[in-house]
Amino acid sequence: MKTCIIFILTLISYSSIVSAQNSIKTDTIKWSSFQIIIELPLNNHSKIETYEEGFFRTISCSDSTIITVHCGTMVNLPLIDTNKYIITSKFVLGGDVRVLRGYSAFPNNGIRRTKYFREENYFKYGITVMYENADESKLCYYDSILNNIKVINITNPLIK
Repeated sequence: MKTCIIFILTLISYSSIVSAQNSIKTDTIKWSSFQIIIELPLNNHSKIETYEEGFFRTISCSDSTIITVHCGTMVNLPLIDTNKYIITSKFVLGGDVRVLRGYSAFPNNGIRRTKYFREENYFKYGITVMYENADESKLCYYDSILNNIKVINITNPLIK
């Protein structure tokens, strides 16, 4: 009976940790006449690097995945290092959005580790959003973050 209770308490605490890790908060990033509405993992560390034509916001997540939001011009696209990653799909939606997906495989203590990325370039806004270094088990989670991004023109909210 005591073992059963310990097992149940362990499961409850584990499920609490997993759900807390997957908790998200909504964030708004302002760029030019736009607002980027993005849902980010609750436990993260954010760093902003500015340059003359824009900025990079790098969000380091607790599971080692990195989300990058770039707003601006004068950068080479794609942002992802194509020498480090293998691109598995590349397509353009309506001439306005390019989506790249891929992975990188490397050995780690004799075990092959595969990490995934997805990069979206919103050409007409000068915005790029991507995640990289994601485990396969977290792809749905990070894809949902990129799938739910909203860009709003704050000078005319009716234009998206």
